[in-house]
Amino acid sequence: MSELPDEPPPPRRRTPRGQRPRFVMPTEHHDERVGEVIEAFLDGPPVRARMAPRPLRRRDALRAVRRPIPLDTRLDWDVALRHEDARMARYGRPASVLVIRIDANRAETADRIAGRVGEIVREHARETDRVTRAAADRYHVLLPETDESQADSLADRIRLACVDRIPGPVDNEPEVHVAPASPAHGETLHDALRAARVAVGA
Repeated sequence: MSELPDEPPPPRRRTPRGQRPRFVMPTEHHDERVGEVIEAFLDGPPVRARMAPRPLRRRDALRAVRRPIPLDTRLDWDVALRHEDARMARYGRPASVLVIRIDANRAETADRIAGRVGEIVREHARETDRVTRAAADRYHVLLPETDESQADSLADRIRLACVDRIPGPVDNEPEVHVAPASPAHGETLHDALRAARVAVGA
């Protein structure tokens, strides 16, 4: 039995010089579905699909709630005060302090609202500020990179927020005193802290 001679390969198409060879699909691949796939690949997704807005993810849809800054211990706050005092003396950058004192007729009233006052102070403070509860009825706040006018504006916001969010009985309404202070030329933050404590009667 004689073997059939191999079929000669199809002639190669010569591409004129300076032109790119044209891609031609083999005969057995000439299918309508294949053509649709290739055209979709070359053209890309439909314009409507490309321009559609990106669906919101869950964490994008939820509004991020700013957590209050943590409350420092008195020791940590004193260390931060010394470091800020040294930085201010070396580089001449502004810094201020706040003293917040709760004035109530009864001690149990001051203890009851002290937590609310602390939350308000920490919500209004920046992430770089340091807050500590220096006494049962008093908070101290260290404000780096803050001049006297900025500290006074923060004191007003804290005072108004305490009035709005901490109502008390008519005959025993607690008062929240807030005093800012910035060191004068040649003074330290410790001097400003003493001045602020005198201003609130602490």
